[in-house]
Amino acid sequence: MSINSIETKVTKNYKEENFPVGSWLLSKEIRSKILIFYNFARAADDIADSPNLSSKEKIKRLNFFKEGIKNNNIKISKTENLKKVCKKNKVSITHALHLLKAFKQDAVKRRYRNWAELINYCKYSAVPVGRFVIDLHKENKISYKYSDPLCIALQILNHIQDCKDDYEQIDRVYLPNTFLKKYNVNLSQLNNNYTEKNLRLAIDDVLINTEKLINKADKFKKIMKNNKLSKETTFILEIAKSLLKLLKKKDPLKKKVVLNKFDYFKCFVKSFL
Repeated sequence: MSINSIETKVTKNYKEENFPVGSWLLSKEIRSKILIFYNFARAADDIADSPNLSSKEKIKRLNFFKEGIKNNNIKISKTENLKKVCKKNKVSITHALHLLKAFKQDAVKRRYRNWAELINYCKYSAVPVGRFVIDLHKENKISYKYSDPLCIALQILNHIQDCKDDYEQIDRVYLPNTFLKKYNVNLSQLNNNYTEKNLRLAIDDVLINTEKLINKADKFKKIMKNNKLSKETTFILEIAKSLLKLLKKKDPLKKKVVLNKFDYFKCFVKSFL
C-alpha cells in the first residue's frame, strides 16, 4: 500500500465539529498545534468509519498510521507533523496511540454490552484528546480529573446524535445493550424516523449517566491554572450542558440534534462569567 492511498475522503473539518477545536480563546500558536493533532485524529477516524472498507482493510491502514508513529523510516505527513509537535512540546505520543487503539476497535466492534464497556472505549477514543491539550499547556496532570469526564460526556452525546446514522450506515450501535434490553428495544427501531417510547427511555438512561459525567467535570473546572485554557474548557463544558439539555427534549431519529449559532454564543458568554 502506498502512503498516499492510506487515507479516505475527509468527512468533515474542524469547523464542523460540535465543539471548538482550538477556538480563538487560545493562542494562535497553540491552536495550530491542536489542529495538527485534530487532522491526524480525523484522518484515522474516517478510516475506521468508512462504509466502503472492510474491517481487515481498516485495521491494515490504521496499523500503517501506528507504524508511522513508532517507526522513523515510515513517513506519513500527518504522523510526522504530530511527532514533531509532541517532541518539541514534550507531550507524550501515547495520546495518539490510544486514539488509534479506539479506532481499531471501531473497525471490528459494533455493539457494547454495558455502560462500563462503553466508558472503557471512551477512555481511548475521547480522553486522549483532552489530555493532549492539557499537556500542551503544561498543566498539572490533576487537570485530567476535569478533562476526562468532559471528553467522555461529549463523546457519548455525539453517539446519541449519530445513533441513527451509525446504525444505518456502518451497523454500529454505541447505546449499551443493558439499557436497550431493559426496555425491550429492538435495534431495527433505529431505522425509524421517530423515537418510540421504549427507545426514548433507553436513551434517557444514557443521558442520565452522561449528565453525571458533566457534573463531575463541573466540580473540577476551577483546578485549571492557565486562564485561556480555563475559558476554552468552560466554553466546551457549557456546550456539553446545552447539548445534553437539547437531547433530552428533541428526537434524535427525527432530525439530528445540534446547537444553533445562538446556542453557541450563549455558551461562549458563560465561559467568561
